Amino acid sequence: MGLAVSQIRLLTLTARKADCEEGLAINSMRKMALTREQSALAKLYQSKLQAKQISFYANGQYNKINYNYLMGYGTNYLPVTSGTQPLKTENSMILTDYNGQVVLSDAYAGAITKVLGSSAMDARGRGGTFSVDKIPEILANIITGYSAEDIAAVINNQKLNCEVDAVKQNTLTGEVTGSATLDVSDSFTAQLQKVIDFYYPIFQAAAANGWTTEYNREMATNDDYISDAIVSGSFQLAKVEEDGNYAPDTSLTYFITSGFVESRTDSDVRAEITAWYEAEKERISEKEDYLDIDMNNLSTELEAINAEIQSVKSLVDDAVSVFEWGTSG
Repeated sequence: MGLAVSQIRLLTLTARKADCEEGLAINSMRKMALTREQSALAKLYQSKLQAKQISFYANGQYNKINYNYLMGYGTNYLPVTSGTQPLKTENSMILTDYNGQVVLSDAYAGAITKVLGSSAMDARGRGGTFSVDKIPEILANIITGYSAEDIAAVINNQKLNCEVDAVKQNTLTGEVTGSATLDVSDSFTAQLQKVIDFYYPIFQAAAANGWTTEYNREMATNDDYISDAIVSGSFQLAKVEEDGNYAPDTSLTYFITSGFVESRTDSDVRAEITAWYEAEKERISEKEDYLDIDMNNLSTELEAINAEIQSVKSLVDDAVSVFEWGTSG
């Protein structure tokens, strides 16, 4: 190999050596980044495992907190009277946002705007305070079958005057023997009172503190939204007093220790979180394996390059040594 060719070969090997060294340095930094990612993943995993879920106990099991449990089923008040759906045991406990505004469903907001006008709700879906005198009219749009006057009467502890016509019938023969007028005021009043007891604190608090519907889309599409928001503080549970304002010193801890709600970790959620964690660990491990293989290949190539560089340098030195620089003939 001539001197010029050896010099070219030496330059080529030196350039490739630099590429290998750069590749090793980059991969080393990438491995360090994966180590940090693994550490962050482990911390996130522990955080997720420790995250609490707000639940309530009904029908022999723990259930994730939801809007219907806290605030009812909109214009369908039958679950309140029939007990066909689980409802809170404390009617004064309601759901508010971090501003203290009552979180209302679209049906409840519609009942308010029907009475107060569409201007009662702004473009964001929030409404301000209003007079409690309007509550009977608002409830009449939710509790169908009863007038605002009926509702106002029961709110004011008055009994409804209700009578129905009935027939007298022989229970053995089935023969109709006459007719009668039955006073059902007590039963009708008791049923309406039960519904009012549930709904009135909601709208009383809305009248005193304002209300909002801006979270309804998120609540409808995310089953965890309410529970997560209560834990984070974006939503709050409030206890409504007789004037519609909230009782002081009623944090989430108060409602948990009072037995109104439960704070717990769902075992099913833990299994999902663990499965996610294992999948992420595997993804990081695959990246590390690829980097290890690439680094091993680069190291092997670098050793070979260094050996060949030494060999080429020897050839160059031998070629140069045949000349006697600086001698005279």
